[in-house]
Amino acid sequence: MSEILVVDDEKSIQESLTLILAEQGHLIDTAGDGLDAMALLAEKKYDLVLTDLRMPRMDGMELLKTIRLQWGVETPVILISAYATEATVTEALNQGARDLVIKPFDIKTIRESVQYVLDRSPRAADEEDEKHRRTRIKERKLDYAIKKKLFEFSALAELGTKVSRNTSIEKIGATILHMVQQVIKADRAFLVIYNLRLEGYQYRGNYRKGQESNVALTPADEFTLEWLERHRRVLLVPDLKADDDFQDCCEPGSLLAVPFVRLSQVRGALILYREGEGQPFDHDAQQFLSLLGSMTTTAIESADLYHQLQNYFKGTIRALIGTLEAKDAFTYAHSVRVAEYAVMIGKELRLDAVDLRRLEYLALLHDIGKIAVPENILRQKIKLSRWEQQILDTHVIMSENIVHELDFLPGGGSIVRAHHERFDGTGQPDGLRGEAIPLFARIITVVNHFDMLTADYPGQPTLDPARAMETMIREASHAFDPELLKLFVHAYSGRSLRSNQAGNV
Repeated sequence: MSEILVVDDEKSIQESLTLILAEQGHLIDTAGDGLDAMALLAEKKYDLVLTDLRMPRMDGMELLKTIRLQWGVETPVILISAYATEATVTEALNQGARDLVIKPFDIKTIRESVQYVLDRSPRAADEEDEKHRRTRIKERKLDYAIKKKLFEFSALAELGTKVSRNTSIEKIGATILHMVQQVIKADRAFLVIYNLRLEGYQYRGNYRKGQESNVALTPADEFTLEWLERHRRVLLVPDLKADDDFQDCCEPGSLLAVPFVRLSQVRGALILYREGEGQPFDHDAQQFLSLLGSMTTTAIESADLYHQLQNYFKGTIRALIGTLEAKDAFTYAHSVRVAEYAVMIGKELRLDAVDLRRLEYLALLHDIGKIAVPENILRQKIKLSRWEQQILDTHVIMSENIVHELDFLPGGGSIVRAHHERFDGTGQPDGLRGEAIPLFARIITVVNHFDMLTADYPGQPTLDPARAMETMIREASHAFDPELLKLFVHAYSGRSLRSNQAGNV
């Protein structure tokens, strides 16, 4: 049984190490930093000290030096650090650390390291033991370097997968900030993506010590952004107070920043800070951030292209719907409402953003074939003759032909064609039944019928929404997919409740 002092400014690390070592029968005391540890060491002799490297007031390296000065080698020290840089390893060796454990650590590593040090009496250390100690610490550094590179490559690969699937600038920015927290361990980070057309921010996010925050830009942020705009390259400042450009606007610490540059334009930037006199950013971090910056620039460019295409698609749809509006204002308004209702069901189904937008576009276009139907038939308020009804029914075929030509809505033609099919197979034009009817067509069928019952539709009475829902529920499983109808009732009821609450405020 040994007396061990654990020194770390994170309570969770103190508790983890206490639990791991107490299970082996050791007696554990804890301290939050080097000064607290020195107070305990002055009162009690410990067989071993485990100390974190980066801590407020007195860090682990300073504690190691002080222990060596006051107690020599009789109190062995194990350093724990997330930063096994060349400088850290060299200083740990020179100051006489008995071992070096890299964060994040596992139970086996901690127990093996503690046992290794306790089994070797500091007083009896010979030349062979000293050689073993130095080799062991250097191996720790090599192992850390390999694991760190693998982790960084894995993180970049994961980031590439995530941002390539994202068309939202906000989600891209949030994903990158999260990744930086995991990999680079900055005390503060600030990320900005510019909206070049509006001359403002398209995204702005930051965090401090792992927590999201809404801290405004500091003078250091603004100065760094100006520097990146001028120089358009990665910036590494290991010591801000020793740098002529930054010493007047920055607190002590280290800075690492990368601009997102595309075609000579700065689209945004990521700025990282490590505060105080702890481990500064190094060239490995600079290399990682440079790769991250390139990936971010590509992701922003892809998102911009996607949104440009979406604007083109929306323009095409607006032009088509505008043609329909000029011919029949009722059908135009009906299509807009049907699209709104369809999106409500899509959200209940938790469709992703791409499918939700595709559903919206197809719902807007479901009746576009009516531009080929004579106006007198569209506007007729009395019951249509059999011949007139046959002409009107052809609009689903015309809708299919028009939508089929829109490359940005692949498969959309078959969906608008099927929006008058019935769940029991008695619909038009193909007599499709159940799930043989495309999902989006089944959604449009539900909301299309609801709007026809509740809007001032030519040739039929108008029902209030509650009566319309009751009518449709009675027809469920015959006309509609009953599960989709349930989702629509739920979504529409929730919307009505929110509208009433807003009206009572």
